[in-house]
Amino acid sequence: MKLLLELSMECESLARAEAMSAVAALGGSPKELGSDAGVLIIEAGIDPQALLGRLGLCHKVSEWLGSTDPRGVDSLVENVDVPGPIRVRSTRVGEAHRDVDLAVMSRRAGGLLGKGRGVDLHSPASEVRLVFSGRVHAGRLIGSVDRTSFESRMNKHLPFHCPVSLHPKFARALVNLTRVPDGGTVLDPFCGTGAILAETHLAGLKAVGTDLSEKMVEGARANLEHVGAKAVTRVCDVGAIEGVVGEVDGIATDPPYGRSTSTNGEPLDELYTRSFRAFADVLGRGCRLAIAVPDTRVLDVAEGFRLLETHPLWVHRSLTRNFCALERV
Repeated sequence: MKLLLELSMECESLARAEAMSAVAALGGSPKELGSDAGVLIIEAGIDPQALLGRLGLCHKVSEWLGSTDPRGVDSLVENVDVPGPIRVRSTRVGEAHRDVDLAVMSRRAGGLLGKGRGVDLHSPASEVRLVFSGRVHAGRLIGSVDRTSFESRMNKHLPFHCPVSLHPKFARALVNLTRVPDGGTVLDPFCGTGAILAETHLAGLKAVGTDLSEKMVEGARANLEHVGAKAVTRVCDVGAIEGVVGEVDGIATDPPYGRSTSTNGEPLDELYTRSFRAFADVLGRGCRLAIAVPDTRVLDVAEGFRLLETHPLWVHRSLTRNFCALERV
């Protein structure tokens, strides 16, 4: 199926990478057909509902109907074949085509599409979406990602708090970068408040978490119970994960940065060096490590791994999170 994805613009490169990785994890062998600001068009042999259940940095998934410039919208719509009654919704990415009145465009396209099909603004058989970016992209809506559920799992709403915890939507993206298929096991060896563990479970994967701090592990357990997620959790130094956890299918983690989080007095360079050695011990060749780091130079000590991609996200003046995917070689 050819799919039109409306992406989050908070970290667009990460949103694109997450989408491609999620499709690959679902066995879809994704092929990119086109892209635009906030838009990704792919061909993939997957259940799109399953994709909706995996993604964190996407708004809408639709069956792609075609793309054109604004002058070609009438022609594109007239050649669309969807069951009726229909509804048309128009949206724009950022400041794209500010001269276009979206309400007028929706009514015009609805009039053309509704001939012989009928229009139903409340319970249509087909919602056709017109996405105005560099070009205009048309799709028949399949579904929306439940973004409000990610907001409800923010750390401030949970019983155990930590100021540097990842937002659930970015934790979900990190999990998807591992490309672990349904039912596979993802390890977070610095599980902290459990955000990555929760998103791992809710994405349909088995979650395993370790942390040196007993307080953190207990807090993660409380948070997991609060959001209805499950994980195997252990108090464990990162260097001991091979003996405690054994082999896993992927690692998704957000290690300490040495600021608000504790490294138990260990210098960061030593911690990262030990960590990458331990990661290599529990990951088979070809498996992926998805990691958020404040500076990509720490990846210089990632022996046994090949860097695949990096996606920087500015958080505040003193912190940029770089979401990186590495492959065990």
